[in-house]
Amino acid sequence: MLREQAPHKRLKLAGGDFLPLVLLLVVPAVLKAQDASRASCDSAATAVNVRRCFEHALQAAERDLQRYVDEARRRATNRALLDSAEVAWRRYRDLACRAAGSQGRHGTAQAPAVLRCLLDLTRRRMGEVYRHYLRASDTALREPESS
Repeated sequence: MLREQAPHKRLKLAGGDFLPLVLLLVVPAVLKAQDASRASCDSAATAVNVRRCFEHALQAAERDLQRYVDEARRRATNRALLDSAEVAWRRYRDLACRAAGSQGRHGTAQAPAVLRCLLDLTRRRMGEVYRHYLRASDTALREPESS
């Protein structure tokens, strides 16, 4: 009986997997696009568009962060400790940004301030995960640009 392999396991290049090459080419472009999206979020026409823009940028950053965390988990000797650190970091991020967003802001200005903070800390965390868990490895993920 033939066993079905995951699609990324079937694609091979001469001398290696296709997936690391794709990650090597795609991730830097995504990170640059995110920086551009942050600048465009700040210049959106309405408060609703600013909020929506930051929400989309945050979702993309969280997906990217999850790829880095997944790669770190795959290589970790103590996954439970890494998972605990990630839960604690998310709790810190959410509380810190909620506090930062409440500083002198009310109404429509509060949500973008919180989202901007969440976006900044999420991107920063991606760099931390890379530096602390992946830099010395043979990962196909590149070091994120610092924001």
